[in-house]
Amino acid sequence: MRISSQMGYSAFNGNLGRLQESNYFNLLRKSTGKDIQSIADAPSRLMDVKKLNAQRNMKENYINVSEHAVSEMRQAEDFAEVISNAMREIRDLAVYSTNPSYDGTVSSVGQFIKGILSDMIRAANSDFNGKYLFSGTKTTPNNIQNDFPNMTNMPFEIVEVAPTADNPSGLTVVFKGNMDSRAINKDAHSNEVINMTAEHLFGAGGVAFFQPIIDIYNVLQFNQDGTPRDNFDSMNREEKNLINNFQKQVADNISTVDKNIGIFASRRVRMETINIQMAEEIIRLKEVQSLKEDVQMPKLLSELAKEEAALQYSLSAGARIQRNTLFNFL
Repeated sequence: MRISSQMGYSAFNGNLGRLQESNYFNLLRKSTGKDIQSIADAPSRLMDVKKLNAQRNMKENYINVSEHAVSEMRQAEDFAEVISNAMREIRDLAVYSTNPSYDGTVSSVGQFIKGILSDMIRAANSDFNGKYLFSGTKTTPNNIQNDFPNMTNMPFEIVEVAPTADNPSGLTVVFKGNMDSRAINKDAHSNEVINMTAEHLFGAGGVAFFQPIIDIYNVLQFNQDGTPRDNFDSMNREEKNLINNFQKQVADNISTVDKNIGIFASRRVRMETINIQMAEEIIRLKEVQSLKEDVQMPKLLSELAKEEAALQYSLSAGARIQRNTLFNFL
């Protein structure tokens, strides 16, 4: 039988391969910072890591959606405040027009109020990222244009209809949206309404609160017989009483709008609080996930140093084992 040094080399070669494989995976752990490099390393721990990662991704998605909604709600609040302030300015002008010390023309006050009304409509038609804020679920121009092809594609519009004794100017406000709520899932178990409807902002039908403003305009611009006022016409006692009644209605409407803005703002603050809580939960999930999958670097570096020394020694010993002897030639 032929005798060779290779007969004792197979065991050494197998051990050297395992040592090199271990060194390779430890180098991977060092570069990635992750202790688990394959499912065979720690199956149960890997499943825990996958579950933690799924929970974290889900919460991050909820936060992203919620933060976008909060930005929209904040903008809706700002425009609602603009509308409330405009109503307050109209009421102040109406009260001022009845003051005995006022020596200007009441018709000019009426024109000023009409301009503020136009500003209110402009604010009511505001949008966020191309979606109308106060038109329910009809948030795009196409939604509105399809139902009202002969009008503008805005949710609110001032139009002039045939004059009547009660409305000599013929001014009226048309709402072309709907009163539906838009909601998002703020977490896995609940949702939150993120829009303020036209009914909350302008009363029944989304237009009721405009009526006393138009009534004030009509009294300031037209005589009781429906004819337009001259520049220097003044109001009589009955007309001033009408103005006082209408401005009281505007004052009541302002209180309702402000209350609804406060309710809407509380929902926005609640969503912001939930976002903060979920962000904290994500931090804790990351910490737990790190404990389960991140490598202990000091321990790993120590193992790598030992493996490097063992590899150098093994390679040196292997080189000596492989030298030819007399047995190779027998």
